[in-house]
Parts: sequence; C-alpha cells; structure tokens
Amino acid sequence: MKRHLFAGLAAAAALSAGTVIPATTASAAPVTAQSCLGSATNYTGTPGSGGGNAHWPGTGKWAYATKKCADINLKVNYTRQVRTCFKSTGKCNGWRTANKGKWALAATNMRDGAGFYLQFRGANRSTGKIAY
Repeated sequence: MKRHLFAGLAAAAALSAGTVIPATTASAAPVTAQSCLGSATNYTGTPGSGGGNAHWPGTGKWAYATKKCADINLKVNYTRQVRTCFKSTGKCNGWRTANKGKWALAATNMRDGAGFYLQFRGANRSTGKIAY
C-alpha cells in the first residue's frame, strides 16, 4: 500500500464537511507520513557537464518508484529547481522549487516500478534526502 505525504487532508476535509470520524489515535496521520519519509535515504547527485543540468541517480541510471511512497519526496541541502524525467515517456515534468531543509514533492502519484531520474537546474550537484 502506497503512502501519501498529505494523508491527513482527507480527514480534515471530512471534518469540515461535518462528517463524524471515529476516534483513533491522535498520531494516525503523522504515522502515515513518517512511514514514507522514514524510508528516506541520503543522495548525492551527479554534477552537470558541458552546460548540462545536474542529475540523480548517476549518468545512464534510473531509480524506480516503490510501494513505500506514492510520491517522490526530496529534502535538499540547498534550495534548487528540480524536475522528474520518466523512463516510459522520455519526458520530464515542469520545474519545481525544493527549498533548503524542507520536504518537497518532485513528482506525485508515481506508479510502482516506474523508472525516473531527477534533474537539478544548473551544473552543481545536489545533496540531501530522498523518499520514493
């Protein structure tokens, strides 16, 4: 079962609509987010060359979406523009800003096993944490 970072939004929407939700534990939504982000690992991108953008994983390699997370989550060590490129289509999504020290979404609703790589605008390599 995939985990969405913002799982608590559905509960909040139901409450604002007047729906009664049975009491469980107060930490139910954070546990869902932690199960995805708790799988985060450190990454170090490859610097761009010849005017190209930095990327992760290394040149000619792909990462593959897992069941741990429904999205690609990043926490960069320096604010960067990032986009996700997909193996199945050969296309990339739009640039998104990932702010230093905060979790950001590089892509959402990833299909299990989908191949991807990340591009970081500019030649400087990117470092931080990634959960996918």
